Amino acid sequence: MPRAAKSQKDPNAPKRPLSTFFLFSQDERPKIKKDNPSLSVSDIAKVIGERWRAIGDDKKRHYEEKARQEKERYDREIAQYKQGK
Repeated sequence: MPRAAKSQKDPNAPKRPLSTFFLFSQDERPKIKKDNPSLSVSDIAKVIGERWRAIGDDKKRHYEEKARQEKERYDREIAQYKQGK
């Protein structure tokens, strides 16, 4: 049975917003990489996960706010994108 053709993504479509954890990861990854250049990608991910679980609610709220702003930006851009189609 042949596979159905996968629909192509429009390269002009806005990129989806990052989650709170990925925004946190963007900030932490360079610090971890600088302090421990020998760590593998999976080891860095483990350290980021440990740090995420250990941070306080105040710090998490900061990233939740950034994620909310990114989501609002994405919603505006996708609305403009859909109008232009």
